[in-house]
Amino acid sequence: MGDFLFYCQLSIYFECMLFRTFILITLLFNVQSTLFGQNTDIYKAYVDELNQARKTKDFHQLANSYYKLALYEEQKNRNFERSFEYLSRALEYFKVTSDTTGMYNTEYHIARQLLENGMYNDALDELLELKVYYLEEADQRKLAEVELQLFKLYLERLDIDNAKSALDFIGIQLDSLEAPDLTIKYLISQIQYYDLMKAYDQALDLSNLCFEKSVVSGDEEDKANCLASRGDIYLKFEMYDVAILDYLSSLSYLEQIPFSKKRLSVYENLSICYKALDSLDNALYFTTRYAALQDSILNENRVIAVNNITYKYESRQKSTEIKLLEREKAIAEESNQQQKRALIVLGLVLGLLTIGIYYIVRFYNEKINTARIIEEQNEKINQQKITELKDRIQINSMKSMIEGQEVERERIAKDLHDSLGGLLSTIKLQVDNIRNKVNGHVDQNDIDTATNLLDTAVGEVRTISQNLQPGALSRLGLIPAINDLVNRYNSSYGPEIDFQHFEIPIKLDSKISLGIYRIVQEILNNAIKHASADEIFVQLNRQENDIIIHIEDDGVGFNQDTVKKGMGLENIRSRVNYLKGIIEIDSRQNEGTSFIIRIPLNLEMVS
Repeated sequence: MGDFLFYCQLSIYFECMLFRTFILITLLFNVQSTLFGQNTDIYKAYVDELNQARKTKDFHQLANSYYKLALYEEQKNRNFERSFEYLSRALEYFKVTSDTTGMYNTEYHIARQLLENGMYNDALDELLELKVYYLEEADQRKLAEVELQLFKLYLERLDIDNAKSALDFIGIQLDSLEAPDLTIKYLISQIQYYDLMKAYDQALDLSNLCFEKSVVSGDEEDKANCLASRGDIYLKFEMYDVAILDYLSSLSYLEQIPFSKKRLSVYENLSICYKALDSLDNALYFTTRYAALQDSILNENRVIAVNNITYKYESRQKSTEIKLLEREKAIAEESNQQQKRALIVLGLVLGLLTIGIYYIVRFYNEKINTARIIEEQNEKINQQKITELKDRIQINSMKSMIEGQEVERERIAKDLHDSLGGLLSTIKLQVDNIRNKVNGHVDQNDIDTATNLLDTAVGEVRTISQNLQPGALSRLGLIPAINDLVNRYNSSYGPEIDFQHFEIPIKLDSKISLGIYRIVQEILNNAIKHASADEIFVQLNRQENDIIIHIEDDGVGFNQDTVKKGMGLENIRSRVNYLKGIIEIDSRQNEGTSFIIRIPLNLEMVS
């Protein structure tokens, strides 16, 4: 009966889609020429304005034309690369004409696209600057729009405190502002926050309110987002029937948007719902749709990531290309000389080869028995050497692990003695001072000082505990844990860390997750403490049954033959050996260091 119900639901969904398609084709057949003419006319009008502004050298009109073309390319053509290029040009001309309003409006769209492309540090700088400007201008709507983008950024980074502060700030702005579209986006943001905090009852109430408001506003995109968000909450309650209805309804709009991450999530959750209800055909259908869309999105993200890396390391790559060209030229000249010599040598080799073949054939029968005996003896010797080598590697690995544990114990002891021990001694003196007051009167300042010292001690204990066993790793998984690690390292006086990941499974075996986390943590510690790096690039990628860890910095580099043991390289190698991985280190003094580590992934450990 359950399967019959879901087949009916799916049938109704496809019938609705076919009906919508029929109506759309009919409308397009009737008004195709009109719509095409209108779009062409709008785009042509923008281009004509741009050309006219170029002729008259009207910089203000140039800025406005590029701005309008940028929004048209994003909203109509979905060409984000060209849209970003037009926004950059518009910003230049707005600066030339000192048009502050145009500058900040353009910077808002640039920041929004940077955030969509995962360039969080650049987007954060832009959004904070915009917030300061709109606070001075007292523009509540713009403040709410900027804060919504900041909330998305904080949520991506799992920065819960700042995300909650952003929501509170948006609520204050919307209390005195009539903006139904922003109100719905605010409700969706609240749903995401309470979903993350596992407050599902509040999230469900908000999703119902969101849907009601979207129906009143009549905006199909808002309605689709509200339905998808409500479906997510029903899924958490394991109310699969209702969740499926909301998801299917939201797809009527979401399927019109290319590379939609929201649609990707809906496909995945529909597959989960149907699988839970043993409707395997439906689950397989939406799993296939999910995989196809995920491949498209990953290809787009990879192009963006490659462009990002190219932009950041452009100067170094150009220098490398010049050296490679010079080297190729020298190789080509050497190759010509070698070819001439090869012709001479070839004749000699052919003669010798003929003589050699004669003797080989003559003595082949005599040598074959001797060769077989030697081969058997060599095989025994090789097996013995392999066994000895394995034992030696295992002993060295155990020795490195023990040394690493002793170093970690020493570091923990120093942390407890230097930071926590000193704080507790200071707190004890403060409490003794309060207790020994002659007149029995306790000064509030003394109590506040003791309280602040206790808060600092608690923070130190939390930091030491986080270093010993990262809580985010067990709660959220490997990628959020590394994001949290990178966020703790990122600061105004430290290096800039760019973290990227592709196709890493959500759930991994705890030993693999912890091992990869410790390897990344150790390499980052070395880059920050010893390499004096300004930029650090961290990338996790999956290639077939392996996880590839690529970490690169632009620090001072080191000589691997003379490096001190305190830098932890042996500890890193022992962890890689423990995970049966392979490590390659390329470090050059004053040019930086690159680690490429391949960790085998046992598919039985992945869910």
